[in-house]
Amino acid sequence: MYRILTCLLVLGTLAGLCCTVYSSSLPQYPIHKNREKPVTDDTGKARRLFELTRCENQQIRWSECLSEQAYYRARKMVIDKQFSHKDPVTGVNPAWNMMSSCGRWMRAAENLTKGYQEAETLHNALMRSPSHRKNIVDPRYSHVGVGCYDYICVELFAGL
Repeated sequence: MYRILTCLLVLGTLAGLCCTVYSSSLPQYPIHKNREKPVTDDTGKARRLFELTRCENQQIRWSECLSEQAYYRARKMVIDKQFSHKDPVTGVNPAWNMMSSCGRWMRAAENLTKGYQEAETLHNALMRSPSHRKNIVDPRYSHVGVGCYDYICVELFAGL
């Protein structure tokens, strides 16, 4: 009984924190020109983006496999100095093949963000975009993976 009450108290506190609305416009990229070394693996930022997404869509669940794929997708875009849903050579979104390695999904979507801003600022920018917002709130997506590398974060949505 004590564990259940503690869990409910913690979840209630987290829900209040994660659903706080922040309003500010997205600054021009890059925000930190004098940054000495890139943050290569920002799991804290990825987890925070997930928490904010979960506030918008309570049924969505974290997928470790999709998160790994999202991280590799973000990393490749940074290394290739490319930011697009489509591969410049093939014209195909490589995320679809990456996501299929995590299961057989009936539907899938991808949100991309870039910039050194806090997760709340990036999430708010996504929510102001109708197509990105649609992915976040769509009840047909049951799983999401979020990965961040340097200045790019990728959200991969999947549903059965």
